[in-house]
Amino acid sequence: MNATEDYILMDPTEQISQTLDLQQNDTHNQRTHPTVEEYYENMTAFLSLAIFIASLLTILNICIFSTTVSRLRRHLNTPLLRPSIIMVGLYPIISLAALVTILVPYSWFACHTVMHVMFMVGGPVFRTLLFRYVSSEQNYVKETGGEAVQLNTPPCCCCCLCLPLVIPTKAKLCISRYMVWQMPFWQGSIMLVMNILYYRDIQLYHQVMYFFIPFIVCSIVLGVWSLQITVRAITKLRGDYQLRKKMFCLQLVVMLCKLQYLVLYDQLDGIKMGGEYPINHTIYKQTIINILILVEMVLVSMMVQSAYRTPIQVQIDEVNKEKEVTRI
Repeated sequence: MNATEDYILMDPTEQISQTLDLQQNDTHNQRTHPTVEEYYENMTAFLSLAIFIASLLTILNICIFSTTVSRLRRHLNTPLLRPSIIMVGLYPIISLAALVTILVPYSWFACHTVMHVMFMVGGPVFRTLLFRYVSSEQNYVKETGGEAVQLNTPPCCCCCLCLPLVIPTKAKLCISRYMVWQMPFWQGSIMLVMNILYYRDIQLYHQVMYFFIPFIVCSIVLGVWSLQITVRAITKLRGDYQLRKKMFCLQLVVMLCKLQYLVLYDQLDGIKMGGEYPINHTIYKQTIINILILVEMVLVSMMVQSAYRTPIQVQIDEVNKEKEVTRI
């Protein structure tokens, strides 16, 4: 007697029960992240401790952000103040996204998208801030007097050695602007589609996700390349503004929240953690990665606080006014 005959001879209630169990097992196999109810009903001591530590780290990051903003409001005028606050505000938002991922594991992809969006937003804002350091793009061209700019900068320093020096003009600065501003539109559209696929049809998402990666990588490389060229050019005029350090802090968003995430996600598969669904290996793995991101965001926020100590614009303006009064 084979399995089919055994199933036919079963009591109808047993057949229904077995069918429901099989459907439930298939659902669990397809869904590695539990619902909120399943997550908190099966909470472990490790996850409780992780939530406590994550909450403390997030509060610490928000406190650092508040201190930095307070200093910026005292030292900067309005044209530089708003973009500077946006730049230092990227890191507590990333911390909040990591905390939400630990609190609601099923939301991990949406929260990971938020981390990615912080870089897409930070790129154009940082470029705006760079040119506000020199008043405007037109003023930059006047101050440099047609001095040529190098194009062989990271991440394209190896493949662009043959490119000649470029003299900044209005048209070329416009191309540079488009290279940065394409990131929020191009990558934002891709991430929106990927979120819809992930939460509507996860099997289709796994089939097509690798086709999106080259487009995202190319978009990031173009944006970072343009920002690096701009940073090097404006550093010649504002060398004491720590522009390279500010750029490095922005790049850490991609390196820690994207590259590190992907590397650790595969590396931690070699370590057995967790048990069966719902508190499985994936939950433990993502909790560890997000705790690490939270710790790193605290350290990066402290670095950002140091990088944005300059310029001290308000005090400079007061000194200039005193000199003008003295001359009069």
